[in-house]
Amino acid sequence: MKTKLVRTGVALFSAGWLIPLCLSVRLYLDFQRLELWPMVAGRPVLNSFPYLSASSTLFTLACVWLGVVILYWSGRVWSFLQHATD
Repeated sequence: MKTKLVRTGVALFSAGWLIPLCLSVRLYLDFQRLELWPMVAGRPVLNSFPYLSASSTLFTLACVWLGVVILYWSGRVWSFLQHATD
């Protein structure tokens, strides 16, 4: 049971960076649809949510998370290769 829980945790850790990345893209596209296009069309923007700031923060979080995942898996591969050559 513990092994299955650990494997599930590692899988969520490894793929979890996709969630903030998808949210970042979604917020950027919402910014274009709800704020940018009305500004281009000359209509007033009635929304005050900071889409670009939130998108940037989530994108940074996703990139840092991906970097940690890459470091984790490169360490695991390095360890495996060290034991395989012994």
